[in-house]
Amino acid sequence: MDYIGNQCPVCQKNFHADDDIVVCPDCGTPHHRACYEQLGHCSNEHRHAEGYDYQAEHQATKAEVKQCLACGKENDKDAFFCKYCGAPLNKNDAENRQAQQNPAAGPFAGGQAGNPIFATMMDPLGGVKSDADFGDGVTAGEAAKYVKQNTPYFIRVFSNICNLNKSKFNFAAALFTGGYMLYRKMYKLGALFTALQIAMIAVETYLTYAYSSLYNEFISIYYNSFGAGDMVSSLMTFMRDRSVTDILVLYLPTLISIIRIVMMVVIGLCFNRMYFKHCKKQIIKIKETAGEENPETILQTKGGVNLALAVSLLVAYLIATYLPTIITNFM
Repeated sequence: MDYIGNQCPVCQKNFHADDDIVVCPDCGTPHHRACYEQLGHCSNEHRHAEGYDYQAEHQATKAEVKQCLACGKENDKDAFFCKYCGAPLNKNDAENRQAQQNPAAGPFAGGQAGNPIFATMMDPLGGVKSDADFGDGVTAGEAAKYVKQNTPYFIRVFSNICNLNKSKFNFAAALFTGGYMLYRKMYKLGALFTALQIAMIAVETYLTYAYSSLYNEFISIYYNSFGAGDMVSSLMTFMRDRSVTDILVLYLPTLISIIRIVMMVVIGLCFNRMYFKHCKKQIIKIKETAGEENPETILQTKGGVNLALAVSLLVAYLIATYLPTIITNFM
């Protein structure tokens, strides 16, 4: 019998494929081995005299539950989304079998209920139950109230981090880095990475205009030698006549660009986990300091995004990037 998704009667945690499971020889009740050894006997030992049969009871319960195709865990028969991973649940067994037999049918297989896009649009929590525990006493509902914008995406990501230790690459965070953090009210980290971006842009801009003649000479030799077919020898001759400072000036913008790209990739990979920790920390702080005020009201006020700051940063970035070029063209 497959016990994956069933609960251990001692610790109330679901069984996973790699768990060490001990089954009672009398009634068939499964336990985690550690739970069974800690208890010292079957948790249903008091029911053995009445002929209790775990498998018979389990089979009767099976008809009243839906099994998630994504994680294999059981949900209430009336549920539309898995309470553990947030994946949509198909309406009937026929649709479940169709999805299993034809996994390449596309995102619209099984009707609207099997479409993750439709599921996300229908449920603001992305299929995660509002009372789902995100750790440290924080629930999915509280996290949704704090996140506010784009809750289906973030709540499902948070749920996957908790239950599966998996996250997603955040493209918005990768593209806008510090600005996106400030937009999501992660002010300390946002200020740090924004300052790094501004510093790198400032250095690139300064070098470009302070050593414009050097760059123009380098670019001219590069294109002329490229057309003549002796690019390597021409560039080596040019670099041999340069000072160490000139060489550093020529290569520094490229190095800065590489650093910026690496920073974008790292932030894109790590942002969702950082934002999850930030949300939990802020929610716990709000709940502890709420006093007589309603914590849910404060969550709505303190959470969300700072759109005005994000727009201001975007304008400032555009000015810092393009204004020097505009001024130079008019000089």
